[in-house]
Amino acid sequence: MDVQLEKDQEILLTIKSIGINGEGVGFYKRKAVFVDGVMPPEVVVVRIIDVKRTFAYGETIRIKKRAYYRTRPFCKYYGVCGGCQLQHVAYDEQLRLKEDLLKQAFDRYAPKVDDESLFQSFTPLNTLKHYRHKAQMPVMQTKEGVVAGLYKKNTMDLLSIPDCPVQHPTLNRVIQKALAICNDQSIRAFDGKTMRGLLRHIVARISSATDEVQLTLVVSILSTVLKPLAEKLLTIDDVVSVALSVRHDAKNHEVFGDSIEVVAGKQYIVEKIRDVEVALGPKAFYQINPEAAHAMIAHIETLFDTSDESLCDMFTGSGAMALAFANRFKRVVGVDASQASIDSAKENAKRNQFNHVRFLCDDASRAIKTLFEAKETFDVMMFDPPRTGLGARLIDQVLKKPVKKLVYVSCNPSTLAKDIERLRKLYTVKSITPFDMFPHTSHVESVTLLTLKTS
Repeated sequence: MDVQLEKDQEILLTIKSIGINGEGVGFYKRKAVFVDGVMPPEVVVVRIIDVKRTFAYGETIRIKKRAYYRTRPFCKYYGVCGGCQLQHVAYDEQLRLKEDLLKQAFDRYAPKVDDESLFQSFTPLNTLKHYRHKAQMPVMQTKEGVVAGLYKKNTMDLLSIPDCPVQHPTLNRVIQKALAICNDQSIRAFDGKTMRGLLRHIVARISSATDEVQLTLVVSILSTVLKPLAEKLLTIDDVVSVALSVRHDAKNHEVFGDSIEVVAGKQYIVEKIRDVEVALGPKAFYQINPEAAHAMIAHIETLFDTSDESLCDMFTGSGAMALAFANRFKRVVGVDASQASIDSAKENAKRNQFNHVRFLCDDASRAIKTLFEAKETFDVMMFDPPRTGLGARLIDQVLKKPVKKLVYVSCNPSTLAKDIERLRKLYTVKSITPFDMFPHTSHVESVTLLTLKTS
């Protein structure tokens, strides 16, 4: 019998866990109720704000029993901005709750992977503020001029945020300086309703190796005012590269448009992984948290054996991980569907004089089929897919001609567990190790090692 909950109904709820979006999850007569800003084992009085067939949403009226790990958020925008979800939770408890999220995903989608010893613990980070080395901020027009910020939770309403405490302080400074120049030059924010205005997003990335900043303006159309504007932006301290990306479609909420061009300064900024230089174009993928990324790369290297001679790196992005491990292998192939990322990866292979590394721009499932048809074999295949996971077509290709070892880097526990369940047909899970790429959020990055079954 369905539990009858009604909108505006008040209930007493014990929070049992957190959900994938960081919300507290409790059960009212076995019906799940999701509530933002609370954590287990808190007991809260909740007002129901929305009722679905199998679950409901509520908002906290008051907390009757507070958790020991509840702490004061350090950001004044927390609770309104949708960027962070767990600032009210002490950091050690954040990690424990995320470990639970990872295990819950496997319990639900890959229940036969039930060996607790497979799940490793997080290694706590030292840098918990200002860890983001890339900022992507939409803009809006106000009476005072163009401002940048982040969207309010569960809306498309922009909240002006001049100083985000999880973004690198140089990025906050550069973005505010860039907005001041835009306002001085009478550049207006694009308005999708009136179809007027020019600036849509401002993107800034800083190198942890050189402290150089790459700035990209996403605009609605190309205009003659933009090249002189880019030259002015290049005068901001630490900015060495300015690019323009055009996105015409008013209904498209992607950050970058189809076209992107560096119009002032350097074509790339350079990151460094150990002794490997990684040149990054404006659209090339690279992890935004250097401390966590380096820890993850160090862990992955321990998964290789001296007998491993060839590596295929699917979803290679700018080639950072493929190149970081290049000295460990005699042959490396990287694959990515983004031409911008592959262009960066090829530049990086050339920069580091890795003649035994090559990169292909193609869909992952089509590329692996082509490689196998060309009789190419690999000892290790590594994946770092988007949140949607590997997909059935790619998994089918892997199972047709399995390699001895898979390394799966995931940013989504649910799709990871679903993919692992299918891969278990031929592979054994050896370890699942989480990394805290995004402190104070509900995101869980992890590395899973799988080996081919021997019988």
